[in-house]
Amino acid sequence: MVKWRCRIRGERERRVADFLDNLRAGARAADGRRLWGVGEVIRLAVPTVLNTISFTMMQFVDGVMVSRVGKEAFSAQLGGGITAFTTVCFFMGLLGCVSTFAAQNLGAGRPERAARYAWQGLWLGWGAAALLAAVAIPAAPHLFPLFGHVPEVMRQETGYFQILVGGAAFNLSARALGAWFIGMHRPAITLVAGVAANLVNVAANYVLIFGHLGFPAMGLAGAGLGTVAGFATEAAILATVFLAGPMASEYATRRSWGLARRELVDLLRIGSPAGAMFVGDLLMWTIFMAGIIGRFGTEAIAATNILNRYWHLCFMPAFGVSAAVSAIVGRYCGAGQPALAWRRAHAGLVLVETYMIACGIGIWLLREPLVGLFNAEADPIVQALATRAVIFILICQAFDALSVIFIGALRGAGDTLWPGAMQLALAYGVGLSGASLVAHLRPEWGIFGPWSAASGYVMVLGLVMWGRFLSGRWKRMTVVPAPAAVPEEAAGLPPV
Repeated sequence: MVKWRCRIRGERERRVADFLDNLRAGARAADGRRLWGVGEVIRLAVPTVLNTISFTMMQFVDGVMVSRVGKEAFSAQLGGGITAFTTVCFFMGLLGCVSTFAAQNLGAGRPERAARYAWQGLWLGWGAAALLAAVAIPAAPHLFPLFGHVPEVMRQETGYFQILVGGAAFNLSARALGAWFIGMHRPAITLVAGVAANLVNVAANYVLIFGHLGFPAMGLAGAGLGTVAGFATEAAILATVFLAGPMASEYATRRSWGLARRELVDLLRIGSPAGAMFVGDLLMWTIFMAGIIGRFGTEAIAATNILNRYWHLCFMPAFGVSAAVSAIVGRYCGAGQPALAWRRAHAGLVLVETYMIACGIGIWLLREPLVGLFNAEADPIVQALATRAVIFILICQAFDALSVIFIGALRGAGDTLWPGAMQLALAYGVGLSGASLVAHLRPEWGIFGPWSAASGYVMVLGLVMWGRFLSGRWKRMTVVPAPAAVPEEAAGLPPV
């Protein structure tokens, strides 16, 4: 018993010592310019952030266009869209870990191995798309009645969902290849593909939603087809660059196309917890927005859809920085330099905190006209609910930044299992359970009771993920073999 207690005490002391060492490591550098490496993060993050902003603006424009069709279509876009995204998001989270393996192999001096992971991601994406088309599309007419929405909203939700799931192969292909390019520190290619995809999406929306150039007005279904056309454009551009020209010769991309058991198992091992984290979180928000908020009526759903649009403007660019941080952390971990990974992660945090807090304050100050932009029918109930609920965007920004950055940093290091399990526990134990309980016990609070519980979940999650990163456990994880004996310049590393 005494030995057992001494062992526990020693483990606690070691953890405290590791925590303090990590803090001190972040405060040491060769000179002030390299203290945090903000410039390095910015160089990689800018194209990624611009691509994310482009995608966010595509969703924003989609929402504005669909809001002109009617309140029912706008409400159905929320339920159908978030349900479709939840259906594919496990595979999107899994395929995002292609970046982890690409970055760590790049840092370890073995960039030619990275293409194998891109191909395994493509094979997994295509298999998943075929499975979803066979299962989810026929099940859709039986799924949406569970939300209890009015018949017209339910009908449009079903059709929109089926179109988006039918185009999942394009979406997942773009996610796998985009993660590979980011991991290889070539984010400008993903930016070009993303911007081209969004231009195609907007043009297709204009033609198909409202019925121009001889096409019938398809409303929300037209918006779904426009989104699929955008994904197809993005995947085609990324695939062309991946398979042609310098990329093919430098990284042997065409020679790595077959199924590779070891790389496939690696991707499933690291990517599955990340995918489960993604799908669990999105499923929680799907049930929250479509189920719990849906109990309060169509106006409450429309108000939450507006709130969701502006929340996306806050955190979607932050996901771009998170992707860049994940690639940088992965590269430094692959090169055996965790101290630099620590600093770059916190450099990303500084950038994201600054942006998200400023964005939250701006939305709060301009809440009346910003809500009115989506409230095309000038519904006074929708306007009042949405403008009051904007407060939840404001109070969550600092904590949301913590979770976005450090989940990305941990993923770059290969630490996905513990963060995934903890996020699921908090999402359902704090977020969804709390929201459901408040909605049941205090229905007179309307949507503000459930939103308060959901905000509590966001704040706790951010603090927990920051604590996990500071614990330093990710430093002892092995994703790829030890670095090859190559100079730092060959691995793309700056001098320390």
